Amino acid sequence: MTSVNGDPKAFFEFLRETEALQFGAYTLKSGRVSPYFFNSGRFDTGGRLRRLGEYFAGAIHAHAPGASLVFGPAYKGVPLCVAAAMALERRTGAEVGYLFDRKEKKAHGERGGFVGRSPNPGERMVMVDDVITDGKTKLEAVAKLRESFDVSIEALVIAFDRMEVDSTGEDAVQRFQDATGIPVISLMTLAGLEQAMVQTIGSGEGGGVEESAASENSAPPGLEVLEQIRAYRRRYGAQRSTAGMDP
Repeated sequence: MTSVNGDPKAFFEFLRETEALQFGAYTLKSGRVSPYFFNSGRFDTGGRLRRLGEYFAGAIHAHAPGASLVFGPAYKGVPLCVAAAMALERRTGAEVGYLFDRKEKKAHGERGGFVGRSPNPGERMVMVDDVITDGKTKLEAVAKLRESFDVSIEALVIAFDRMEVDSTGEDAVQRFQDATGIPVISLMTLAGLEQAMVQTIGSGEGGGVEESAASENSAPPGLEVLEQIRAYRRRYGAQRSTAGMDP
């Protein structure tokens, strides 16, 4: 598991600006109460998607050079793969295709289980998505791609890695890598978030104790929130053997 963001504070500010990253008390699907929440649904304008696509393109260019096709699993991966393909084409000057899958195969018109440019034999592809929760959607997508095409999947690039174990105590990111042989690259990890918060607080931008949920989402998080995140990570954090992730 590798984090590629050389400037976590800049990406942190982008996530806060778009409110894709929020602080408070959020009950997750697992039942855990998290002191932060990552919501990719906030990348809901052309400008926000363009900027996110540029971050994805930087990661792809660095870790999967020569990739000429970007795949996104439906549904959240659909706009991400389009934005990433456009940004990667601008960056490299080479033509980059996009592809996403359908939840159900279309039986009329343009039939099949995919939309976009079909890969050429042996073509190098990357997958993009927002996060990994249990990894089921990504594992199913990899199986579908490998059954349908002769393609080399170079990496899965996710926007945010919670670095968290699931209800069974397993790390979904590590499990995905072990099951598929595909490396997972993140634009930011939870460790990177902590680093960015330390930098923000150290520069005097962060506050102390937040007074309300509204102020938590609008003001830079302070030491209390940082300690809450660290405590959450100590309780639910994944222990990985893979080198290259944030400390």
